[in-house]
Amino acid sequence: MLEKLLDVLTLRPAGEDVFIGANMHPAAFRVYGGQVLAQAVSAAVSTVEADRAIHSQHAYFLRPGDATRDIEYQVERARDGGSFSSRRVVALQGGKPILVSSMSFQEASRGEDFQPLMPQVPAPESLVNDRQHALDTSTLDKDFMITTGEDLDVRLCTPLDWSDPKPQMPPLQAWVKTNGHVGDERGLHQALLAYFSDIYLIDACLMIHGRPYTDPGLQVASLDHALWFHDAFRADEWLLLTMDVEWVGGGRGLARGRFFTCDGKLVATAMQEGLMRFT
Repeated sequence: MLEKLLDVLTLRPAGEDVFIGANMHPAAFRVYGGQVLAQAVSAAVSTVEADRAIHSQHAYFLRPGDATRDIEYQVERARDGGSFSSRRVVALQGGKPILVSSMSFQEASRGEDFQPLMPQVPAPESLVNDRQHALDTSTLDKDFMITTGEDLDVRLCTPLDWSDPKPQMPPLQAWVKTNGHVGDERGLHQALLAYFSDIYLIDACLMIHGRPYTDPGLQVASLDHALWFHDAFRADEWLLLTMDVEWVGGGRGLARGRFFTCDGKLVATAMQEGLMRFT
């Protein structure tokens, strides 16, 4: 349910610049990386003046998270300058870091504009969402419903059979939004987009070879993640996530994702390198 996701992204204060976050999928085999990214954003936003918005996040995943345990977030106020603020967040379980992330915030500013055009894709209303597809094909994993739960509405523009995928070249494209209304707090919408940004980037690399992340002969994990926020958006309105692959080799894959609003505005860009080791 969306209410649970919003609760998970609302961290509990546990001291000066220290916060505690619960897990969205406590029965999962590991913590979803997008959740840790999103909670790190929430923690950092809590320590920055409201007139400064996050414009970039850079993170390294150090250890797999234990979905049965809460996560502690420690925020370092690296700098508050004239128009920029920097924060460093460490996510810990059992005293050991599972993620480190640096974020930068900026006061509103004006400048020259440019962006790439949004690709032409089917409208979201014409597509079947991931949850319905999983129910129809009896492939719903109730312990790890990232795109198939009731909190998000995710609709692939070109359906993929994850149980028997065929080699396919990028781009991989999907519409995504929350499955319900979210309040107007800017930081919450930015945390939600961070949550969205981890859903399919590694899959875009894997589909080139026709290998699903569930393949028993494959070791998959996010290694690092970068996210840039460009313009205003709402996470409860449709966003097109279009993903391309920059490179695959050495047991790793590098993918880029772009988020567009329905009217074609580019609002965020993500880059991720993931481990994809074939055995």
